Amino acid sequence: MTNEVKPAKKRETVRKCPVCGHESWGIAYGMMMPDAMAEHQKTEFAGCCMTEEVRIYPATGKVESGVPMWACQNPECRHRWW
Repeated sequence: MTNEVKPAKKRETVRKCPVCGHESWGIAYGMMMPDAMAEHQKTEFAGCCMTEEVRIYPATGKVESGVPMWACQNPECRHRWW
């Protein structure tokens, strides 16, 4: 029996940005050690501060607020959503 921790599949998920269609990664909050960061290469690490953001939802035009869980990796877009 080993105490090996397996990476969470949720962190490995890649989605398409709803604005530009580019690859988007999940955002992980909290302190991460370098070895954990290396294991999850398609994850954006945001540190310990979770800040609520206000945005206009592209599909409906409604103003929403929340903590982003996804970030577009296109440097020209950088759309963040939950």
